[in-house]
Parts: sequence; structure tokens; C-alpha cells
Amino acid sequence: RWFGTKYGIDHQFLFPEYRGTIGPLSFALFGFALGGFILAFNLYTYILHGFRFPFIATLSRPFAKFSINNFIIPALYVICYLWKTIDYQLHEEFLSGVQISLNLLGFGVGVFLFLIISSLYFVLTNKNAGSYATSPKPRIKYKQTQKSEGFVNSPIHQGFRWFSSGRKYRRWQVETYMLSFWRIGLARQSLHYDKDLLKKVFAQNHINASIFEIFLIGSFILIGSFREHASFVIPAAASVLLFFTIMLMVISALFSWIKGWTITVFVALFIGINYSFPGSEFLNVPNHAYGLDYTQEPATYDHAFLESINDQDSLVQADFDNMLIILDNWRKKQLSKTMATGELPKLVIINTSGGGLRSAMWTMQSLLVADSIVDGELMDNTFLMTGSSGGMIGAAYLRELYFKRDLGLSVDPADSRFRDNMSKDLLNPVIFSIATNDFFIRYQKFKEGDNIYTKDRGYSFEKQLNQNTGYFLDKRLGDYQKPEMLAQMPLVIMAPSIINDGRRLLISAQPISFLTQNKPGLGIHNKSVAEDVEFTRFFAKQNASNLRFTSALRMNATFPYVLPVVSLPSDPPVEVMDAGLRDNYGMKTTLQFLYTFRNWINTNTSGVIILQVRDIPKDKATTRGGQTLVQEFTAPLGTVYGNVTRIQDYTHDQMIRYMTGWFERDVDI
Repeated sequence: RWFGTKYGIDHQFLFPEYRGTIGPLSFALFGFALGGFILAFNLYTYILHGFRFPFIATLSRPFAKFSINNFIIPALYVICYLWKTIDYQLHEEFLSGVQISLNLLGFGVGVFLFLIISSLYFVLTNKNAGSYATSPKPRIKYKQTQKSEGFVNSPIHQGFRWFSSGRKYRRWQVETYMLSFWRIGLARQSLHYDKDLLKKVFAQNHINASIFEIFLIGSFILIGSFREHASFVIPAAASVLLFFTIMLMVISALFSWIKGWTITVFVALFIGINYSFPGSEFLNVPNHAYGLDYTQEPATYDHAFLESINDQDSLVQADFDNMLIILDNWRKKQLSKTMATGELPKLVIINTSGGGLRSAMWTMQSLLVADSIVDGELMDNTFLMTGSSGGMIGAAYLRELYFKRDLGLSVDPADSRFRDNMSKDLLNPVIFSIATNDFFIRYQKFKEGDNIYTKDRGYSFEKQLNQNTGYFLDKRLGDYQKPEMLAQMPLVIMAPSIINDGRRLLISAQPISFLTQNKPGLGIHNKSVAEDVEFTRFFAKQNASNLRFTSALRMNATFPYVLPVVSLPSDPPVEVMDAGLRDNYGMKTTLQFLYTFRNWINTNTSGVIILQVRDIPKDKATTRGGQTLVQEFTAPLGTVYGNVTRIQDYTHDQMIRYMTGWFERDVDI
């Protein structure tokens, strides 16, 4: 409940969603996955520590008895989970007692269903010492005369199995154990059993467990082949448990065969693979931006190219003139409404913050409210939309709805069904893809035109986003060039962060090389470094205008690990992630644009309104005190990371203050 609350991880566990609904079925699926994880935990501890309790091998159903006595940690987790989910459902979702009871019933059914299915397998396959006894059990005296251990009889001269040495010396003394959850029994003595017989029992049980684990791992990976079908996309929390279940099963299956050498083998494999396949796509399959042509010669991303960005005056002037045409088209559209009053229009720019699905929904709702306040003229007055992550997805979807309405289609942007579309789940297919495909073998492909791409969680994200939004955003970047040129819709500029060197990649349907300039002004002598790279120009030979618009939105919203880092067709490959790393609110792009066209704006408008939609307060009070030792240790890095957006606010406010030196009109933020 306390881990990952900032990113909504707790919601996924405490209130799991399946196919757009939350109820007994979604809780049952989560419970089923939890049952699998509990089984994996029991198998892991049984294989690791079962030999410490040799008397178990003499009992009927040894693994079942071990699991009953190993229940404390799983039981504590289940109790804690039930307490937290009941509290969440009562105080966050306001559900009735009946609804909560049904959800918990589904959860319980799911847990026990998996445990019952697995128990049947182990009951039928596991054996005890009695299963191997063909003659009366040999009796030996408990007190044995220890042989003198000379040089010849020392351990290094005795025959023993390399994978089981030392186990017989680490038994734990056990007096009682749980026969069942309701009965306590005395642990019987096992010294009178032949040690090889007991080893045989444990070995057979370990082999059965590893076979079961390998079968489950293969089944889980096979299920990933059906992720195109919504019924197979289980709740995100269940997928997380599924992933950790697979990890535990892989480790315990290996331990069944190679025992104490497991960690050594893992380390050796990791080092060998890491240095044998550096940069290889065999193990590290890159994610691509769909629509780009990766078969063409890659664009060169080097020092010479970056230095040339500030030395393309003719290109910058052409793009500047092109943007002036768009601004004039926007002005004509505004003057037709203000002709009677003679007032100059306000230039509206929308900035949206990141924050995942929460921010997407909040941005859409906030803009709808703002539009209702100005009698439905918000989009007509808006010239530019920019920002990061989920906020940009919500703004882009709303822009598309208004555009379709203006084309005469029967679309009402204020209809609640469109807001519902924006709040539909996007995480389940992404996390499911991680658990069953992305971290193992990415073997599925899809073809788009002449291009072939690998299916991964990036593909799952875009597919689900298109389904949620009725395929309204299923367009190419170039499809927006003409409507934006004619001022039929606001411009959109996205700026995902380039991981390679911290620069920004500016993505727009319009040529915007003027935003990449960083040359010092007259009288300033400084060797400036280009910060921004224009996407459409840099990847012109790779058919940049054919980029899927959903891929552009995804690059702008690539939160680390949740979505894959996008690798672009350049040499070396440019890799990009969330725009929020550099500019969570789009204010930097906004100020660059206002500075570039300050003269036109001062002449043709009565000022600028920057409408900033934030999913967290700007000046949120924080205190730091009473830190634990761990918090004190992590504070230097954690505090900086946790305050990235706050640091950006400080910088933006300072940049806005200096606008008075170059902007004449009012600016209302």
C-alpha cells in the first residue's frame, strides 16, 4: 500500500481492473495469480530448505505438509492485503458492504482455485519414503561409532555428489509440526531410515516440482501469444505477480538440478551474455517508432550534425515564413469574430503536464470546463498545444474531437462517453506484455506497409489507446500538416527527451527549425551548443511524416521501464523517453515560440494566455524531518529525483520574469 503510491501502483493491487470493469471476476483473477505466487514461494523454499527437515520425507504428501508449515509469510501478506483493500474500497471507492464482500469472495475463490489445482498434481506425483520401501525398514543404532578421519578418509577423498555436499550437516531440530491447520503432530525420528532413501524422496519431489514449474513457465509465455484477445489481458497487478512467479520458478527449477551452484551459474551466464552480445538485437530487441522506415541508411547523429543545427539560416527563414502564414490564418479566423468590436484577439497556448492516465483525464476535463466558461471558443482561440506524457494524450484527443465536430460529424466533445474513453485502462495490456513476452522472447512481428516491427508493450499500448479512443488518433504525423496550416486546429509540438545526450527531439507536423536555434544575439560572444533536434528534418529520408501519431504520443510519454525506450533510425541510434524529464509542462517550448514570434504577436494580438493544466499543485508544501536511516541514505538522490518538476517550476518562473525585457503585451498564465 505504501510502495509506488506516487505512480498508482497501489490502486492496481487494491482495486484490480479486468476488461474495463472491477468486480468479483477481476479480484478472482488477481487471487488466482496470487495463488500462483504463493505456490512458487513454497516450491522455492521447499527446494532450498526441505532437506533440513528429513522427517518430512517419511510423511504422506510431503510437499503439502511443508506448505502448511510454511504459511506464515503468505498468510501475513493476505491478511495485510485484505485489510488494505477493504479500507480502500470503503473510503476511496465508496462501495457497499455487499459489493466489498463479493469482491473478497472472488479473491478467495481465485487463491484457492490455483492452490487446489496445483495440489492435485503434487498429491498424484509426490512420493514419500514408504513409496520406495520394498522390505522392512532397516534399523540402526542412534549412537554410531564415528570413524576416525585420517588423511585417506577426509572429505576430499570420499565419494560424494558435487551438487549435494554439506547438506547432511545442516539439519534443524524439529519437535512438532502442523499436520493440518487444525492439528499439531510430533516430528517422527528419521535416523532409522536409509539416508540414500531420504535423498531419493527429496530428489524425486524436486524433479516433480521442476517439471511442474517448467510447464507453468511455458504456459505463461504461451499465453502471451494471445495478448491480442482482450480476454487474456489479465489485471496489471496479476501480471506483476505472474512475472515474479516466473522468476521464482526459474530459480527454483534450476536449483533442483544444480543446487548450490545456481547463483554461480546465473552470474556466469549474465557476464557471458552481457559481454558476448554487446548491442546485439538477438537479446536486446529495440522498440521502434511505427511508420518510420528502418531499412533506409540511418541518419548520422554526430558532433558535426549537432554543430550544423545553428548554421542553417536559409532553412530557418523558410520555416519562419511558413509559420507566419499559419499565424495569419489564425488571425483571420479570430478577426471574423471580433470585427464588430475592433479588439485584437488573445493568443491562447495550452500547456499540459505529465502524470499518466490520471493527467490525461484531468487535462481533458479541465479543458472542457475552460471551454464552457468561454462559450465554446477555447479551441478556436488556441494556437499551440504542448506538454508531456498523459496530459498531451488527453489534449490531443480533445483536439481531434473538436476537429471532427467542426468538419460536420456528429461528435460532441462534451459527451461523457469521450471522457470515459480517456479514462479507460491502458496499463493492463502493457504490464501483461512485460510479464509474458518482453523480458523473455519477443517472437511476434507485425507488418505495416513495407515495414516489419516487433510486437512488444509499445505495440500493446498504441493498440489499446486506439481501441479506447475509437481510432480517432489512428493517423500519421503528416495528416495534421494541412489542418494546422489552415488554422483548423491548434498546432501540437511534442518534445521527448533524448537519452543519449539530454537534448530534446521536437516533433511537429510543421517545419520548426527556428525552435532549434541557440545562437547568441548581437554583442554576445559565446560558443553555444545546440539543444533541440527537429524530428521531421533529421529523419526525412526515413519518411518522418509517415510516423504514427500514436507513436509520437508514446515517445512523449515513455515512462522508464513501463514503456520501452524508443530507438530511432540513426547512427548511433537516438533513444528517446518522456518529455517530462526535461519540460513536464511544455513551458520551455512555449517561451521559445513566443520569443521567436514576439514581434508578430505584439502587433497582431492583445496579449497571450498560457493555460497550464497541472495534475499536481504548483507550490505544494513539503517538510523534511524525522528521517529514518534508510531515508537519510537515499535523500541526496531521492530528493533531487522527487523534485524534478518543482525544479522546473523554479526555472520557468525565472524565465517568465525575464519576458518583460522582450515582450510588450500582457501575458496571463
